Amino acid sequence: MIEEAYDEKYYGAGARKFVPAIERVVDAFRDGRAFLAARLLRAGGATAPARVLDIGCGSGQFLARLGRMGHECHGTELSAETGARAARIPGLRLHFGDLGPETFPPGSFDLISIWHVLEHLPDPDSVLRLCHGWLREGGVLLLAVPNIDSWQARLFGGSWFHLDPPRHLYHFNKRSLTAALASSGFRIQRLRTLSWEQNVYGILQSALNALGFPRDEFYEVLKGNRPITAKPRLPLQAMLLLVLSPAALLFAALEGLFGSGGTLECVARRAGPPAA
Repeated sequence: MIEEAYDEKYYGAGARKFVPAIERVVDAFRDGRAFLAARLLRAGGATAPARVLDIGCGSGQFLARLGRMGHECHGTELSAETGARAARIPGLRLHFGDLGPETFPPGSFDLISIWHVLEHLPDPDSVLRLCHGWLREGGVLLLAVPNIDSWQARLFGGSWFHLDPPRHLYHFNKRSLTAALASSGFRIQRLRTLSWEQNVYGILQSALNALGFPRDEFYEVLKGNRPITAKPRLPLQAMLLLVLSPAALLFAALEGLFGSGGTLECVARRAGPPAA
């Protein structure tokens, strides 16, 4: 059962997904994404309180930032159990379970975010079409997925961190993501492949995987699922991460410069109707 892949360990051991030092870094990227969302809302003519939906909202921290800006925030999660952290955020309105046309009224939202979630969904095209219906005319979609055509995906093959079996059910490249959005009635405004949040660690963890360490083991350390002293090889992995970090930064910069970074980050606007 795919639900077994989303056990407590997947969401991290503490009150947040990662250990505190890493969570502070992730929070800085959440800040940047929230400010981007606020700018896009203003550019689209929406004023606070705009209505925002985050599909697969996780801990809800992205929405918490938009909520503090005065926006009305909605999120979805698999279940009340997986959404327990988001449920602690005051004012956040949550939907648990499957999504369908009746989940939200047509034209409900000014902005919808699907951030590293689309690849987890059994029918991503259906969800994109649902989002088209839930957005008002001219509403904005924020979307991020791993890039299967990236240099790091090609270099590391089956060891690539962002393959994430068995949770990632689909993988996208520029062509397939562009086609999926167009057929769902979206017009892309911006598409980039450089993500400092995702790509550098993707290279580092992929390198550890390729060197023969248990798959994504150090990532579990960052989530607090095991102490770094739990096994003799974990300090070695930490040392390798430090040694490889300058090369990973350079690699991430170069693949992003050439449009082949490990992540596709997209801003799209609701345009015409979805294709028949």
